[in-house]
Amino acid sequence: MTAPDWAWWGEGPGPVPLAHAVRVIQQGARFEEAVLAGDRTGPPLDRALQAYQREHRAMGRNDRLLLGAAVFGLARNRDAIRRALPGAEPGRGSHLLLALLDGLAVEPERVPGLPGGPEPWRRAAQALADVRAEGVRVAQRTRSTPLNALSASARSNLAALFSVPDWWFENGPWDTVGQATEELARLKRPQQLCLRAQAHRGNRESAVAALSALGIPVRSTLRSPWGVLVEGRHNVLGTDVVRRGVVEVQDEGSQLVACLCDPRPNERILDLCAGGGGKTLALASMMGGRGLVIAHDAATARLADTRLRARRAGLGNVRVVAGADEVERLGPYDLVLVDAPCSSSGTLRRNPDVAWRWPRDSVVQLTDTQARILDHAAGLVAPGKTLVYVTCSLLPAENGRQIEAFLGRHPEFDFFPLGDRRSHGPLLDVSGADRGAFRLPADLARYSGDAFFLARLRRRR
Repeated sequence: MTAPDWAWWGEGPGPVPLAHAVRVIQQGARFEEAVLAGDRTGPPLDRALQAYQREHRAMGRNDRLLLGAAVFGLARNRDAIRRALPGAEPGRGSHLLLALLDGLAVEPERVPGLPGGPEPWRRAAQALADVRAEGVRVAQRTRSTPLNALSASARSNLAALFSVPDWWFENGPWDTVGQATEELARLKRPQQLCLRAQAHRGNRESAVAALSALGIPVRSTLRSPWGVLVEGRHNVLGTDVVRRGVVEVQDEGSQLVACLCDPRPNERILDLCAGGGGKTLALASMMGGRGLVIAHDAATARLADTRLRARRAGLGNVRVVAGADEVERLGPYDLVLVDAPCSSSGTLRRNPDVAWRWPRDSVVQLTDTQARILDHAAGLVAPGKTLVYVTCSLLPAENGRQIEAFLGRHPEFDFFPLGDRRSHGPLLDVSGADRGAFRLPADLARYSGDAFFLARLRRRR
């Protein structure tokens, strides 16, 4: 059966030496247990893998590539691979090996030392293909079916195909199976590295030229006016272009959020849930280094690198404030950005483990936290000024419904339309963008970032 246009699998990073693949995978089999068990207590998968590589400094570049391809391949195809290996015991490396064979699209004969020889792995690869084929058949047969009318078995097959919880199909932002499969398929594709050219350092073209001169193939994003996509795998972070703060690593979606905040020079801005400070730096850069951008986060350890990154970028208008009392004393603010803690379900492309890190009942806890943060943020906005709420979630409970409830509690706020400024132009074809609240889906044409939701609100004078 021909795979649909949205299908993606078996298109790995190109030919790599496979002589030590079995040894590398078996040594890293602890990741298999974590992925298959849906470990919600440990660090995110990318951080766990980085920590493992730091512990094993003797690993060469090829070994790191093989292990990363296997671990993330299993995370993206967890349920389908588990169905293809029904008798395999977790922690022995079998699931990781099948993920590697699948992701690199290699024949078992090319991998020396496969347990049991090539034949069992050829059968496992065929079983995986059968699981996918059944999922694709269900997706195509039910394309126009409303998700609330989908049978339990069909929902289970779709969940296995995309390796996401089946309750997403009931609680997601989609009306039909076709809408869900289009976006989930885009979220299965591995994400390209995206950089943000620093607005205060010059234009994007100069950053592209500097990277191209180093032999790194790059191209401009089509929606963010500052985004630069890196083609293939390259040591970009080790380049002088990054060390001098000419560019920062940042997803295109995060860049667009900063654009839509519409920061102005000399404003006083609060990034209330700043995390690593990416949006803080983007806002400060777009203000030309003038005014003040305060970075605050309840988890103060996450702010550790923000001062260093701001200094490297030459941004003197960034201030890291750990204490909540100090944040209030420095207010009120022209703009308060609430990039709320959420399920991160819209970041599947780069964080496939979020599919199991947040069980269904934890969403209620998340929405309670978001509501408390919004209520706190409301009191920090100056009259006539702006509150921007953002999540990288697919779930309406964290998005539109959260804002509806907030407006019910805070009648002093209204939606604030985005207007027709040039920096907003690439987003005006998104439903709701002109009203001040919209969801940007991952399968939007000419877009390479995370799915996200944004609401822009104005406090009445």
